[in-house]
This record gives sequence, structure tokens and C-alpha cells, in this order.
Amino acid sequence: MQLDKNYLKKIIITQNSSILEAIKNLNASELKIVLIVDKNKKFIGVINDGDIRRAFSNGFNINSLIKHIVNKKPFFVKSVLDLNNFSSRELNTFSHIPIIKNNKIYGLYVQNISTSIIKKNIIDHVVIMAGGYGKRLGALTKKCPKALLKFNNKPLLQHILEYVKKNNFSNIQISVFYLKKMIKNFISKKNNFSLKIKFLEENNPMGTIGSIGLIKKISNNFIVLNCDVISDVDLNELLKFHKKNKCVLTIGVKHFQYKNPYGVIVSEKNRFISFEEKPEVNFTINTGIYIFNKKIIPIINKFNLKNIEDLIASLSNKNYKILTYPIFENWYDLGQDKKRLKRYN
Repeated sequence: MQLDKNYLKKIIITQNSSILEAIKNLNASELKIVLIVDKNKKFIGVINDGDIRRAFSNGFNINSLIKHIVNKKPFFVKSVLDLNNFSSRELNTFSHIPIIKNNKIYGLYVQNISTSIIKKNIIDHVVIMAGGYGKRLGALTKKCPKALLKFNNKPLLQHILEYVKKNNFSNIQISVFYLKKMIKNFISKKNNFSLKIKFLEENNPMGTIGSIGLIKKISNNFIVLNCDVISDVDLNELLKFHKKNKCVLTIGVKHFQYKNPYGVIVSEKNRFISFEEKPEVNFTINTGIYIFNKKIIPIINKFNLKNIEDLIASLSNKNYKILTYPIFENWYDLGQDKKRLKRYN
């Protein structure tokens, strides 16, 4: 279908916009594409989520200008009628096709959503880590496991299972320990959410990833999610990235920016060197979203690894391939957000 002109205007930004502005546009439209123009509104190119992830991998940050990362040679047509010159097989390789004439944007053809829905993934598995005490949440988890605390009037685990289902995965394993009967009863009452759900039952606390070692049978590559993280990232794209790069571990990461509210003085032996007014600091965090290759399972067991930090260090020391996958979609870490969770619990 061709986008309505009023909607089309919402996904057009200038080449002097920042990557942050492009990210906000992508998240707002949910179309996974932004059309880029110059100051004279002439078409320059496009940016999609993959372009931004590559930009972060190449050292750009959210303040960098998008003109440095624009795809200036996208596939486009001069009119909708031109689409008839291509076979459906050729067109299906493109999710979005700009309609450009004389360097001006006349439209955007978007493939029919119903024809692009990913088939249910019955091969690759998802593991949800829900065995922890949730001590950082204090009294909130005294009688309720963290996974069943409510956010927006719905248990965190339900958010995640619905999200996984939306991404068309059906084979789920959930690690449980603290108040595990409550979690198992919740799943049973919901009739397994129409998913194939199994439990990894810890006899003793096994840290953030130790229970992965309990897995007996799983796909060659599988998704690992923390039960206190809610995100909109496309799990299929993340998995595709992992497989394409033949990683043993892919870590979802998110870029943040902190603006120091104070002027910073640099001095040495009381001698003034420089002054910087309210500097900005960019940093990258672990999101609690991963792809594991099943080669990791025997490594966890051999070295009795319990925490993700120890696993990453062990794999790195042995020169296993570990990559990061930038996430700029909506992402919430509720593992220590007492203030927000208290509203619903």
C-alpha cells in the first residue's frame, strides 16, 4: 500500500538531524524507515534501524549527524505503476519502496503487512530468567516473585510472554527458583499462553545465568531474556544478526547520554588547565537481552559459571566471538525501579 501524504510527512527529516532524532522518528512511526532530504527538500536517501546499529558499531553516537550514515542508493521507483515492471518475488525483498521523481519525494510504498508476517518460529527457543529473589526491589518481592510483579496492571512475565509470542516464537523455557510455585501456577492458569513452556527448576540459587546449564535440549542458537526487562526490539532481527555473524554470544546494548549539570575544571597540582561547561558523557549498557549459541552450555557447567559477567570474561579469554547489538527501541529495566512498580503493586 502507498502511505497517506500526511503520514508520509512524519517520516521525513533533514540530513542535518541527529541520530537521536532519527531514532525517535523510527520509534514513533514503527515503520523502521526514515526518508532523508536536504535543506531544499530534495531526496538524499533513507535510514533504517540497521543503518543506525551499524553506525553505533562504527563509533558514531546519538549526537552524530545522520548525513554521515544515510543510504544514498536505496531502491526506488518513479511512480507506483513502475512496480508492475517487477515480479512479486523481486518486490518482496524490499519492505519499503520510496517513490521519487526529479529528486522529490512523492510517496512511499509499504509492503502489505499481511504478506510479510513471519511464520511461527518452531525451531529457535527463548529462555526467560525468572529465578532470582529480586532483592533490589525490597518489600515488593517479599511475598511475590519479581516475574509476577505488575507493570501497567499486568505481570512482568505476561508482558514478556506476549512479546515473545508477538515475535512468533513458540518454544519457551523459564528458569525458576524463588517462589517458583507461584510462577508455575500463574502459567498453568493462563493455559501456557498457547505456547510450549517448560521450566528449568533450580534447587539452589544459580545466579543470573547458571540455570542455562540445566538445559538438556535446545536450538543451536537461542534467545535469553531477563524477566524484569521489557523491550520492543525485534527478536527476529536480533537472531538474524547473531546467526549471520556466527557468534557464540550476542549482547543487546543500549546507548545512553548523561549531561553533567556542573562545569568541570581540569587541574594538575592546583594549576588550572581547562574548563568545560556541563559536558555530556555517552555510555553503553547491557540490556539483559542476549542470543546464546548452545556451545555455551557445557562451558557454563565446566567452570560452574553463575553470572553473565563471568561468562563474558570466560568466553573473551578463550577468544570466542562476542558481538554487541545496539538497541534503540523502547526498553525498560524494572529490576530496581521501585517507584514505578509501586504504582501497580
